Amino acid sequence: MESCMPAPVKEFQPDILMCESVGMYISLPKYDFTFFSRGSHQHRGYEFMLPITDMPLVEIDRKEVYARKYHVIPINPMQEHGVSGMMENVRFINILFDEDFFNRIISDAFKQKNFLFCNENYKVSMDLYSLIKMFIRESSVDSPERRIMLQNLSCAIAIHIFRDIKREPNLLQWGKPLNTGAMRIKKVIEYIKENYQKGCTLEELSEIAGISRFHLTRTFKEYTGKTPYDYLLDVRIENAKRLLAKGNISITDTCHECGFNNMSHFIRMFKKKIGTTPSVYKNFL
Repeated sequence: MESCMPAPVKEFQPDILMCESVGMYISLPKYDFTFFSRGSHQHRGYEFMLPITDMPLVEIDRKEVYARKYHVIPINPMQEHGVSGMMENVRFINILFDEDFFNRIISDAFKQKNFLFCNENYKVSMDLYSLIKMFIRESSVDSPERRIMLQNLSCAIAIHIFRDIKREPNLLQWGKPLNTGAMRIKKVIEYIKENYQKGCTLEELSEIAGISRFHLTRTFKEYTGKTPYDYLLDVRIENAKRLLAKGNISITDTCHECGFNNMSHFIRMFKKKIGTTPSVYKNFL
């Protein structure tokens, strides 16, 4: 492995399977992990975390991120990241790229340079998991074509990750301005995240975006795949999950803290989005 590649944390090395190529490696636990206390590290390369189980206490730059299963969370070079507390029986895949290697692929494929990612949950396609499986399988084969196969798969994985993240407007770029529609939707998303505890009406959001309510709904769905109301619900539910994971707040307080004025509406929406009630979710955690 090249010296400029980020290395896995030493204490975890005996417990992970690591498959590597030039400029990239994939690591995954051999079994479920338990993190007993807070810990963090940083490195030069890009890291993409793909939780296989929900991970409520991930921390990036001292900010808590609820890592959702079957999503990807990008981590930029030299960003401090780790966990903020005890998590039991979690499982995840880490994909790590040499910084120059990843920048070169994205520059060649997308003609975009000097970008940083937001540390958000982005949905990923099943194609990415197929490529990861293929990469792991090829890593274990001793054949003359192995090196070329792994190099090509590394490029394909980088492109697929970038494609999945690029579908949403939260990708920040330096050196190339975001288009007007993306900037408007980004302002609305930021407002929703800061004001989810109160009622964010469509009138308010359309004023922030500077466009009509109809145009906002259409444009917002085009960029995010959701209506503004559905996005607000998702933000509220994600924050409810985060509060319930801490265990020191009641379900009633969680309901009001996350902007729900009606307990039955909160329970109904939580079950619709997560598949179980808040009380079962809290007891499970």
